[in-house]
Amino acid sequence: MIKKIRVEDLEVGMFVEDFNVPWMDHPFLTNKKRIRNAREIDLIKEHGIREVYINTAKGKDSPKAISLEEADREVRRQMEEELRDSTPEGAAPPPVSREQAAFEEEVGRARAVYAEAKALVKDLLTDARLGRSIDGDRAARTVDKMVDSIFRNPDAITSLSRLKSFDDYTFQHSVNVGVLALALGRSLGIVRDELRRLGIGALLHDVGKMRVPEGILNKPARLTDEEFALMKTHPLHGAKILMETKEIPGESAAVALNHHERFDGHGYPRGLKGMAIGKFGLIAAIVDVYDAITSDRVYHRGMPSHQALQKIYEWSKTDFYPVYVQRFIQAVGIYPIGSVVRLDTGEIGVVCRQNHADLLRPWVRVLRRPSGEPLPHPVDVDLTEPDPSGEKPFARSISEALEPGALGVDVDVVLAPGRAEAA
Repeated sequence: MIKKIRVEDLEVGMFVEDFNVPWMDHPFLTNKKRIRNAREIDLIKEHGIREVYINTAKGKDSPKAISLEEADREVRRQMEEELRDSTPEGAAPPPVSREQAAFEEEVGRARAVYAEAKALVKDLLTDARLGRSIDGDRAARTVDKMVDSIFRNPDAITSLSRLKSFDDYTFQHSVNVGVLALALGRSLGIVRDELRRLGIGALLHDVGKMRVPEGILNKPARLTDEEFALMKTHPLHGAKILMETKEIPGESAAVALNHHERFDGHGYPRGLKGMAIGKFGLIAAIVDVYDAITSDRVYHRGMPSHQALQKIYEWSKTDFYPVYVQRFIQAVGIYPIGSVVRLDTGEIGVVCRQNHADLLRPWVRVLRRPSGEPLPHPVDVDLTEPDPSGEKPFARSISEALEPGALGVDVDVVLAPGRAEAA
């Protein structure tokens, strides 16, 4: 059985199934390990890890550990309660413009901008790898288009961050971090000019990896201590590259420098703590990890977005600024667009539109009846609709999120414009 336990309660002989931190944030060769001595427990503590998951079928159990299901329920309850009942201090969302474009109207333009950003990143990272100067003006022009899309309808371009490509991970990850950083920045009320500086830095946050040997960058296994030390130099390299590009603002370079810093001080390269990381660094840290853990890599399988958000929330106790984590979840939704869900009616559908007034009640494009039979035409339903019988507050609610692949759901096809009827 998988259980969650505080690091203070770890004992020699327990088997760690998951260190409960991003893959690069713990010191061991794999994410699973039998605890063989007290020094290993001390090492876990030194890396700022507070809780881990143990496998009691492979090692010692403890009455202080709680089941995975109980741990997940408690984290989910805390997250939903906190998001429902509080507005983060100093982070009031910007007002929705009357001129805001409809999602389906904007998503086509957003796709074109997303593709342009991906081509830009490929070119600029290649230039950096070859030692050529970066075209900062071109980066600014593309980011301006991304910012425009965010202002017209943030959900449209943000929904594209679910697109993943194993072969193009470095480039797509950079674009996704740029998109998500802009969405979070907009949600925090950051003005357009400042968003542009944030977006440039986020889009190029990993440019320093072009100074890391390719054998380390693309190694299909855990890095050695020496290799990891070289990898940890990439924020410094990235900041230097951007600072030497005269068209790129210093604030943008700070994104590359600080995106691996952690709120409790255990990040790198400088071990900054708290607000000393800076607004842009705090934003980039959250979105960088979120996109990384939702992506398939050689060393781990990406997790569904709703689970990743729960992890980000859980790690806000140590790694991330909690105020920004709350606002990030509010920006993308507890169930991000593209999430496959089962409703309490038994129907199955895909989240197709956010309801930022109530994150638990987005719009869902229903694909299958409770019997599992596909509908001839998908139907969009508003989860805020009351139950006509009066037996419960709402006609439909989300009961669980599902794996898209397990049901054979092609989310891109489902979300294509004109695919659904209104309920």
